[in-house]
Amino acid sequence: MHENEQLIQVGDQVIVQRQGYTKLHKLKKNGSLIIGKFTVQMDNVIGHRYLDTFQMKNSSNNKKLFILEKVEDSSCSVGALNIETSGQDNRNIVIDGDSQMLTKDDIDKLQDSELNSNAIIGELVSNSKTFNMKTGYSQEKYIKKKEKKYFEYIQIRRPTVRLLANMFYRQDPSKTLGIRIDDLSQILAYANIHSDGNHLLYDSGTSGLMVAAIMNSIGANTEASLIHMHPGNECQKNAFVAMQFPEEQRNRCINVNLYSVLRDFYQTKESEDPNMEETPSKKQKMNEDSAEAPKPPQWKIDNQRACKILRTKCDTLIVTSKEHPVNIVKELLWFLKGARQLVVFNAMREPLEDLFVYLKSRLDIVGIKLSNNFLRNYQVLPERTHPEVNMNSGGYILSAVKLNS
Repeated sequence: MHENEQLIQVGDQVIVQRQGYTKLHKLKKNGSLIIGKFTVQMDNVIGHRYLDTFQMKNSSNNKKLFILEKVEDSSCSVGALNIETSGQDNRNIVIDGDSQMLTKDDIDKLQDSELNSNAIIGELVSNSKTFNMKTGYSQEKYIKKKEKKYFEYIQIRRPTVRLLANMFYRQDPSKTLGIRIDDLSQILAYANIHSDGNHLLYDSGTSGLMVAAIMNSIGANTEASLIHMHPGNECQKNAFVAMQFPEEQRNRCINVNLYSVLRDFYQTKESEDPNMEETPSKKQKMNEDSAEAPKPPQWKIDNQRACKILRTKCDTLIVTSKEHPVNIVKELLWFLKGARQLVVFNAMREPLEDLFVYLKSRLDIVGIKLSNNFLRNYQVLPERTHPEVNMNSGGYILSAVKLNS
């Protein structure tokens, strides 16, 4: 990577991370970003390196606006506080809303004087009547809760597929069809995405996450191409744009409307039928028209590029759709080479069960497998280990292999 590409520049798409919270942002001159209740001026990050840490500090002119100052260390409040005593259990703690001796005005004054999470949390702990009565585990939870509220450090990160997948899923799983990072990794593995050959994707609702993941696996300066079919006039490409692929890599992703490209494909196929003979006058007229014809629109050029690849067929077929997948797979299976993988993702099991029955009826499809890859996160602490409770089970993946005709 070139040295300038490691520096944060105007126009870059960046991931702003504050503890576990992440947000995608495009840097502009004199631009700002809202993080929770904070409005942060982002100019000071320009020219620094990715993964640098910045501290949010009050602007002198506007108390509601924060500026960023680069720091070398953002020590955690839990480690910075020296906690000597803790209780055996919490049974004697009375929750009456009066355990904190600092008033709201006192806390506001601490924030106005200097936004320092360690100092504020230290004051909250020392002025709490019940903190030393809590168990060690309860003390950690209390500090982490307060740290989340007052933490003033952010880190600027370069977008990656993993960061984008987790960010979109946390914000709204429906915007990516409920695809989690473990689902995404399994789709890419089943489909055998590689830096050679041509891949075919029909995607109708992952905010460009599937396109970004496939193009990232294909890599830069390779021979592979991706045909990205979508149902609308414009494809969803938020995640794809955020990845900031080099131009040659972006050009190998061909975005086409499903119905438009299939119509062009079959019309071109009929016009190229060797049984249809053209008269000399007709050929002459076509040559004259082509000489005067203006440059076709970009969508037409993309359709022609896609049709050229579809005639040679593709090495992978992936379908991630909101629609029922059976008719889509029926139509697109013809473009898949023999001994190649078909992978279909859906948030619901029933549509894939219908597809399973259809594929079983075909003689050229084998190795059909319907699975739910559920990755559960566990919290592992001394003498206590338990799974996270509030988790989604993810979606369902159908994989199969098409035989040679």
